[in-house]
Amino acid sequence: MNSSENQLEYRALKEFVRLVDDETSLGMRVRCVICEELTVRQRELINMYYMENMTMPEIAGKLGITVSSVSRTIARGRLRIRKYLKYNGRSMMNSCFD
Repeated sequence: MNSSENQLEYRALKEFVRLVDDETSLGMRVRCVICEELTVRQRELINMYYMENMTMPEIAGKLGITVSSVSRTIARGRLRIRKYLKYNGRSMMNSCFD
């Protein structure tokens, strides 16, 4: 992935995570995906990074772990969400807008 693809993915995932606060059917489904597909640690770090807008060094300092660990955990969480959306996202979106 090049830099512009990374930025696009970051913005798309940030919007996806923000849907967690949405009270619509889609928001509730997104919340379920995050709860069911991610580990507790992945949910925690993704929330801190995307919702609380903390930097990776800030997260690492707060939790007493390395920046590398934060980066890997967030990347694995994004991958799990991406895989879920690849296989289930279209049907999830279609069922909300039928």
